[in-house]
Amino acid sequence: MKVQDFAYQVAVRTLELLEETQHYKIPDKLRKDVTDRILQEVDHLLKKSSK
Repeated sequence: MKVQDFAYQVAVRTLELLEETQHYKIPDKLRKDVTDRILQEVDHLLKKSSK
């Protein structure tokens, strides 16, 4: 599994948990924007987590 795939799955699951636990409906456009942004920031997030 590529790191990008893992990051995407974590983002999707986080959004699902927000919907399930907070009863918040996340619009599809926002869901896409968040997952796209996570994918764009994967390299930065990896560097940040290795400090």
